[in-house]
Amino acid sequence: MRPRLLAIARSLRARDPEDIVQATIEIALRRRAQLRDPQKLWPWLVSIEVRESWRLSRRFRDFAVPARGPTVSAPDHSQMVELRDALERLPRRMRSAVVLRYMADLTVRDTALALGTSENTVKTQVRQGLRRLREALDG
Repeated sequence: MRPRLLAIARSLRARDPEDIVQATIEIALRRRAQLRDPQKLWPWLVSIEVRESWRLSRRFRDFAVPARGPTVSAPDHSQMVELRDALERLPRRMRSAVVLRYMADLTVRDTALALGTSENTVKTQVRQGLRRLREALDG
């Protein structure tokens, strides 16, 4: 699960994706007794990761300029670069909803739980986020 958590952390524009994943695993291990349904391990981990990413971004927002690393590993992926740039321009919560639904493959319900919001809010954020992405990529 670590590679998938790392990909999500990168998509969420976490300040240091490796640290976010490590913190997520540490928190999950400390709180493992709170996981009632082992079938829900993946959504539970993603929920921890999103909250930790947001917590750290709030903590460092006023003190540091966010570092930007390379957007893709190979230059021949220009469409991926465009998508990543468009994704980065989305508001944080909207970007998180799109990433969790389509990258982490969470259900609307699990995405809502991970983001601490309602299912209708997730649906709206995903719909608007996908519309903005289409506009950015078509225009």
